[in-house]
Amino acid sequence: MEDKIMLATGHAHAFHRASALAAIKKGYFRDEGLPPVELKATGEDSLTVKRLESGDIDFGLDVRSALVLEANSKGEKIYIIAGMLNHLDLTLIGTPDVKSIADLRGKKIGVIEKGGGREVPWIRMLLRKEGIDPDRGVIWVTEAGYGSLDIQRPRLDRGDYQATPLSAHYKRPELFDLVHQSGYNILAERSETYPDGLPDRVVATTGKILTKYSKTVKSVLKGIIRGYRFARDPKNAREIREMYLTYDWGRDGFGWGKFDEKRIDEMVRSARILPPDGRISLSGLDALIEESKASGKLPKDFTKQQVLRLETLPEAVSELNAKFGPEGC
Repeated sequence: MEDKIMLATGHAHAFHRASALAAIKKGYFRDEGLPPVELKATGEDSLTVKRLESGDIDFGLDVRSALVLEANSKGEKIYIIAGMLNHLDLTLIGTPDVKSIADLRGKKIGVIEKGGGREVPWIRMLLRKEGIDPDRGVIWVTEAGYGSLDIQRPRLDRGDYQATPLSAHYKRPELFDLVHQSGYNILAERSETYPDGLPDRVVATTGKILTKYSKTVKSVLKGIIRGYRFARDPKNAREIREMYLTYDWGRDGFGWGKFDEKRIDEMVRSARILPPDGRISLSGLDALIEESKASGKLPKDFTKQQVLRLETLPEAVSELNAKFGPEGC
């Protein structure tokens, strides 16, 4: 850590990396007097956790909160120090015969990511509220493809599954009109079911770093949050895009398969959902913890206090706000 700070995202998606790219390229970390900062992509969220544990990386920037919770509950000294993704536009749609969440009993649900990604906990909670066991009451179809209506329409029509989430990169309410025009039903909109958000992804580090490098942690957080604010501003979209495209997509570990440049603009625009104060939705974290307990992934006595180390975040934000204002960088 004295000579170099290693940051990592699980994947190379544009808005996952936008804050760190901006902080590196714009000199935000350098402004804090930090040593050189390097950004990696581990290729998988589980690998990010393992490399935090091994000390190969110092900070995970987009770690799935569920993985941090599970690692912490097993005794790993990995902690959440800030939020990265609380608010994600997700719309769960169903075929014409599926008019409500209750109608999903016994049906197939197609999900985007293998391994229970961002959309799965939300859907599991919706099912559980309707008295449907998420493990036995429905059939999960993984790797169902990206959450675009154009991609999902033929799969729904031929019966690959009867419900699927559409992901963040759509305008609302235009999307709702397109869904209805296609003959499908809107079963749930995530922002309506959890208005305070669900912390899908978080910034995480280890107990060793928190103890030994507390001043460095604050400086890193200040750089990341300035990066959030820069990336959120639509007028910086072109610059973020250019930063992103300087990276070599052929390198191992990016974890996204063939690069599709057509999606870059949509993903850059998604940076608008990064939190300008690095906050994490605590009520959403409670909901995720309860779901993990219900599914047997966390012990019944687990509490969020075990995994949260947010003491440095308010100080970092306060210093930034005093210098730049609440959205400035």
